[in-house]
Amino acid sequence: MHTTAYWLEIPLSIINVLPYATDDRRDGVIGLAFAMKQVAQLLLMCDARDIGLSVNAGETGGDDTPRIFLYDAYPGGIGFSAPLWGMQRELLSKTSALIAGCDCDNGCPMCVGPIGETGPLAKTVALRILEHLLASATAKAVALQTREEEVPF
Repeated sequence: MHTTAYWLEIPLSIINVLPYATDDRRDGVIGLAFAMKQVAQLLLMCDARDIGLSVNAGETGGDDTPRIFLYDAYPGGIGFSAPLWGMQRELLSKTSALIAGCDCDNGCPMCVGPIGETGPLAKTVALRILEHLLASATAKAVALQTREEEVPF
């Protein structure tokens, strides 16, 4: 299907510093994607069926950059991708709040997905990835502001 999408690339520099096994890192990316879709539909005020989700969690042990795609679930797109890009900082921070605020121990359908679909560390790893992404985004925003350029977050 030809459509439009918002995507997030998780730099390998972040993935490689995580002190978890490769499978746990993959589960963290998958759990993060699940939670991002939950938050995106609230930010966009749309139905869950309006947004599709695709995850490339990276090759096991490879150098493939993990990517999360949230796409308009309609041929040609209906305009959700651009606003989502404009809300990226809010999307990431609210996703972090959703996961951190969930009372479950290891993941559930309200945050990173059911345990049967992700591993037991998905919630922990997703939070660590978000911590690094948000810190990186803040550092980039400060650097861009000091050069008086527009901040893309």
